[in-house]
Amino acid sequence: MGMMKLRAALTAAAVACTAAVSVAAPAAAAAVPTALGQGAYLPIAGVGGMAVDPLHKRVLVTNPSANSLLSLSYFGGVQKSVPAGWNAGAVTLSPDYATVYVASPDEHQITAFDAATLSPKRTYELGQQVWPRQIAVTSGKVWMAYDGGMGSLDPATGETTLHDLDNDAWVNPLLLTAPGAPGTLVLANAWRYSVGNGDVLVYDVSSGDAVLKTKSRFGDGTLRDAKLTPDGSTLIGFGNECPIWKAPITDPAAKTTAYDNGICRPQAIDINTDGRVAFGYGNYDGTADITISPAGSQAAAEKFTVDNDQAVWWTAWEPGGSRLFAIGNVGEDWRFHAIHGSTPVRSTISLSAPAIAAPGSAIQFTGKVSQPGARVELYCDSNSPGDKFLVATATANASGQFTLVDKRPETFVYDYTVVYAGTDSIAPASASASVTVQNTPALTLSHNNTVNNYGATVTLTAHLGTTFNNRAVQIWADPYGTEPQRLLRWTNVDAKGNLTASLKLTRTTAVLVKFTGDAKYGPTSARSVLNTRASVALQPSRQYKAAKIGTVPYRYYHANVHPYFLTTINPYPGRKQRLTLEVVSGGKWKVWRVLDLPLNTKGQSAFTLTGTHPVGAKYRARAGYLTTTSGDSVNYTNYSPYYYFTFTK
Repeated sequence: MGMMKLRAALTAAAVACTAAVSVAAPAAAAAVPTALGQGAYLPIAGVGGMAVDPLHKRVLVTNPSANSLLSLSYFGGVQKSVPAGWNAGAVTLSPDYATVYVASPDEHQITAFDAATLSPKRTYELGQQVWPRQIAVTSGKVWMAYDGGMGSLDPATGETTLHDLDNDAWVNPLLLTAPGAPGTLVLANAWRYSVGNGDVLVYDVSSGDAVLKTKSRFGDGTLRDAKLTPDGSTLIGFGNECPIWKAPITDPAAKTTAYDNGICRPQAIDINTDGRVAFGYGNYDGTADITISPAGSQAAAEKFTVDNDQAVWWTAWEPGGSRLFAIGNVGEDWRFHAIHGSTPVRSTISLSAPAIAAPGSAIQFTGKVSQPGARVELYCDSNSPGDKFLVATATANASGQFTLVDKRPETFVYDYTVVYAGTDSIAPASASASVTVQNTPALTLSHNNTVNNYGATVTLTAHLGTTFNNRAVQIWADPYGTEPQRLLRWTNVDAKGNLTASLKLTRTTAVLVKFTGDAKYGPTSARSVLNTRASVALQPSRQYKAAKIGTVPYRYYHANVHPYFLTTINPYPGRKQRLTLEVVSGGKWKVWRVLDLPLNTKGQSAFTLTGTHPVGAKYRARAGYLTTTSGDSVNYTNYSPYYYFTFTK
């Protein structure tokens, strides 16, 4: 669908939808446009037609890609969505606002709906040669424009009358009526998305039959969209880019430039029953996106801008009212804007979702809406036109919190939007999140949480499971402490999925294996911690002999000699040794002294045992490095062997 990826964040912020903006129309042109924000989210991939029902206070929009008709509140919330025929397009209302008519060109039919309930009343088959593009209701009949012709439908009998224009250039022509001229029907060879040749036919249909009154033309490239003034006498429209013009319907070639407000790229036009003219634009330079000119004036008395570089494709007035509605888009992100009318209660919604999920797994969305007990809907957009569909609904609790769950079987990047539709007095709200659904390959690394001797060389094995076309992995070593991590290997695994790397250990080291992903499998990693003992050596000296007592080797000291102990541990800043001295008491070894002594930059620490040394007493000593206790945690706890000693005369 080409949606702009403004949702890359994994946790979406709350999006407050634009409410109706009440602005008093000044007599002079507005100097600074009013900002409308980004508008209310519409769960559609395009707009086929738009009409306003002032009796039931709703805006009707067709979504061709979903073959549906949507009823929107005056603030843009979706109240109802009903099937409306394949590629549902133009939509219009009967003069009494009792019936909604929707054209389905691909099914060669027009469907009538009850305007109050949107329940289908009748489907009118038009024949395989009729592809209804535009429809209008006047003089008791439904009039249609189709490729190459025009026709009428009697809604009471279903009888269809066709008028072949015998001109292949009439492709998707405009069909125009005016409230002040119910017997006038204008057919213009143009399309709102591209210019036609400019031919204009004016019919008198007051009798129920189409009587051609005048035939003329604007000229090539000058007509893309137009509307009739309320009295039916004048056409106001535009071609490509600039300018906007006006012309009498009896002589379109006499067109003159009009509404020259310095803004180009017009995309939409609508004229209110009181004569006010609204234009929508596709500007991206900060100039106005919507303008309103008062009746009898060509100056833009009101100007409005919308967020996110939206192009405004549709504008529609509330018949007989002051409200103006506009629909704009960026790619397939469609937004609704309401101007004038009442100001709703603002609402907000937040959404949190995982960034990555496995195919077929439950994707959980959590959030909060500012209206407790509100119904929220989750829409998924799979980046394919038309694939913007409702996947889950939930009712928020008393705190406004909700949970929604979806599953996607295929690997893809899915854009999700959670929507609160609001009410007739509360504005809708939406928030979005993007979830990447992908397979995650199996990836393991050996030797996790092993304990290894200082200086040992360890060969690790990484194993990569099934992937699509990437078989390379990276193996990184990250020694504890300030030393930076380093790359050991980066290459393809072997036929069995294995890759080995050897590492000589001097510190506890975290080893990380990384797979960066491919077209079908996401990135993943595995980590192993190789605990590495400190190197601890204790060297006593000043003894006068060595001999065994029983089976245990002892060092013998004269009672007037002070034993000297030199400890060496692999150095690290701020490191200490723990020297433990024990003595035999009551036939058991008991701790006598515990000393935490600093090591120098070479990792050495010396201690001299002073004091009175009782003859015949049995002692032992050992040095140790204790993780954290010895001042750091870059090595694993380790001790020297015990050294036994005694004193003689």
